Amino acid sequence: MKSGTVIMRLAVAGALAFLAGCGGTSEAQTESIIRAEETDNHTATYSIFQKFSAPEYPADGGLAKKLILDAMQKEGLKGIDYKIEFAPGQDYMTKLNLKATAGELPDLFQVDYPTFMRLVNEGKLLPLNDWLAKSPHVSGMIRDDKFDYVTVNGYIYAIPTGNRPEPYNSESRAGFIVRQDWLDRLGLKAPRNLDEMHEVLRAFTYGDPDGNGINDTYGYGAAKDHQFAGIFGAFGIHPDFWHERGGMIKKGYVLPEAKEALAVLQSWYKEGLIDPHFLVTETKRRNENIIRSQYGMFQNAPLEVDPNSSTIAALHKANPGAKLRFFTNVKGPDGKSGFPESSPFGSLRAVSANVKQPEKLFRMLDWMQNENGGFNLIHYGVEGEDYSYEQAANRIVLHSEYAQLYRRGFSNPIRFLNDIDVRWASDEVKQDLVEAARHTISNALWKKVPAELDYADLDEDLWGQYFSKIVTGQYSVDRWDEFVKLYYQQGGDIIEQQANEEWKKMKATAGKK
Repeated sequence: MKSGTVIMRLAVAGALAFLAGCGGTSEAQTESIIRAEETDNHTATYSIFQKFSAPEYPADGGLAKKLILDAMQKEGLKGIDYKIEFAPGQDYMTKLNLKATAGELPDLFQVDYPTFMRLVNEGKLLPLNDWLAKSPHVSGMIRDDKFDYVTVNGYIYAIPTGNRPEPYNSESRAGFIVRQDWLDRLGLKAPRNLDEMHEVLRAFTYGDPDGNGINDTYGYGAAKDHQFAGIFGAFGIHPDFWHERGGMIKKGYVLPEAKEALAVLQSWYKEGLIDPHFLVTETKRRNENIIRSQYGMFQNAPLEVDPNSSTIAALHKANPGAKLRFFTNVKGPDGKSGFPESSPFGSLRAVSANVKQPEKLFRMLDWMQNENGGFNLIHYGVEGEDYSYEQAANRIVLHSEYAQLYRRGFSNPIRFLNDIDVRWASDEVKQDLVEAARHTISNALWKKVPAELDYADLDEDLWGQYFSKIVTGQYSVDRWDEFVKLYYQQGGDIIEQQANEEWKKMKATAGKK
């Protein structure tokens, strides 16, 4: 034990002994207070692993870290520090799995559902029930039903995404984005159904919408992870979701509606309306193509059209007359429409079972989620310098770009928990977000059953193969029937059986509430 700690213990013990002699403090209380003093004066440095790329973020945490630690000190949160490590995309999961295997899990980290379940079964995650009960600003932002999906044998093992209470702060926010200036040039309107969408995509591809006299545009642009959810939604399904049919649930991609959607996509692809490179296009490349005015329509969130969007800034720099507009509710032949609701498993945060002093970690996290604590400082920087708050309108006005905030150590790199707060968005975008949340395709069962982990290749490999080959015309649309047969032969029957058992239990439990 360090000499300073010994002196502190003796001084505190002496003072408390005096109080005890006067009848003020018992021996047990004395020892408890001593332990609390020791805890406060011993700095706990928490390792945070973020699935994020932030080359601008300073290695020492920058100005933000000093301001954050000072602010916590003033609020009585003593002896707390943090150290952040970043890794993007798949590299993140590779590194996380290596750390788990080596017994070196970070204190707080993002996790996907299969890894989450594996780590729970291996006893490597900290049960969070008690700590969340002591963290009202963390738990208060999260719907109760979200915790159901991360509860195993009565214990909560992860922190789902939270939402501020405003109606536009929804996770379900996908839709179509269109070049409104191209529509105006060609005398067209945003499509309301698939037939109108076909007309618009054809005009964007072959009608020289940018007026440069060159055949250099595609009606629809996509990336391998931003594909055609709205087209499947026009038939009332999402391929990866469970849908109720005849008193049981089935995967969307085995329903006849999937075949209808594939037929539409193949037809559009053969007509040249879809960028033929979408299957090998990364998101970054897709965004570059948007900025280069190669796409007339694509899938994304309304935030992409906000004046603060980096895409808007880059697009206007390249083409000052460009205008993007968000829309949704494109109906199919039966009047159905929608984009998939967001997964409760997105951006889960878990805590290592080996974390030291979890009480301090959760005091820090709760302060960071407290609007009267560190919430705005963490998210937006220094008030009056990086942002201002218009209380009457409940609006955040940004003065610093995200790259500037990152360089100073603020914003997304230090958002240790995921939450939805877009008070900074324009009124038009907020209305778009509310509209997007109204047109969603629901998943009847979010919880993964064991067979889905055992036969994970059915989603990624088998469906991925038939989807890509049918859309691009390498397979006929009728070969979808072959896919369905193989799906059930290769484990889909077991998945469906287990899913229905779980779904019926879930419905029975919900009926008792």
